[in-house]
Amino acid sequence: MKYSNKEIIKRVEDAKRHKKQLTHLTDKSNLSTEDKMKLGLCKRFVKYVNSKGLKLKDLANSTGIPIQRLSEITNYKINKYTVDELLRKLSLLAELDAPTREYLNFLEEVADLPTLKVAETKRLSKDIREAAIHYSTP
Repeated sequence: MKYSNKEIIKRVEDAKRHKKQLTHLTDKSNLSTEDKMKLGLCKRFVKYVNSKGLKLKDLANSTGIPIQRLSEITNYKINKYTVDELLRKLSLLAELDAPTREYLNFLEEVADLPTLKVAETKRLSKDIREAAIHYSTP
């Protein structure tokens, strides 16, 4: 079956329109620390769905989380959830996904770290930012 260039372009554009990729939020400048944490937890769901090419219905069947809740989470409706609720739901996903399990283990380890004085925290944050800039530039 032969298609003209015009038909091929139309088919490609139609395919792009019908393929749904979940997105990430990028502007976090006005968010509280709690909201940023919630976004990070939601982002794990988005990454999993996108990496596996799943529909929310499939994820709902696998995790037991209702599809409506998954839709809210993957659309970053963070005002509907507490950090605890998102962590509980993420633990269900962690049963299916090793990177999510590692992420939750990391969060657990971080929570067990001793607290730092404000000056030490600021210094550490500055060092992390500088390291991120250093490693992100080619």
